[in-house]
Amino acid sequence: MNIEIDANEYRDLLDIAHLADVVLSGHRQGGDKRSERHRALIQKLYSLAKDAGLGPMMSFNENNQTYVPTPDFEKSTLAHMVLNEFGEHLFWDHLINRLVQRDAAMMLGGMEKPGAMNEDERHRLFHAIRERYAAEFAANDIVNLQVIEPLGAGGGVPLKTSD
Repeated sequence: MNIEIDANEYRDLLDIAHLADVVLSGHRQGGDKRSERHRALIQKLYSLAKDAGLGPMMSFNENNQTYVPTPDFEKSTLAHMVLNEFGEHLFWDHLINRLVQRDAAMMLGGMEKPGAMNEDERHRLFHAIRERYAAEFAANDIVNLQVIEPLGAGGGVPLKTSD
């Protein structure tokens, strides 16, 4: 298969590939077998930069035997701004959703209680709680957010990370 694209489209494709590269491997300390095919394709796209007249955008790392974006590419790509915006949105969305679930369960007397409600009632309750947190965080960010339980007295729940 051959795909015809011009130099500007290829430059945009490099941005898209870099977005994918950061998402697939940027937060991991080692390789992930699930994404090997994808990372190989990204490497293939990176390797074509010189032939496309965009040599200053990619360099070859002899130690890793991989193509990597240069500082020039990093400064000019939209990828990191888009990823930062997405990460910010995701953070608030997850935080609010977890607080909504917690508060609804506390109000109703147990974690299983919201699931026992009919869908309309649960939606109204969750929406009211969600709106309260959304307004609070929009107005004050995390300024008023506090952990009430002192450090060291916790419930022993391990923190989930990507690795």
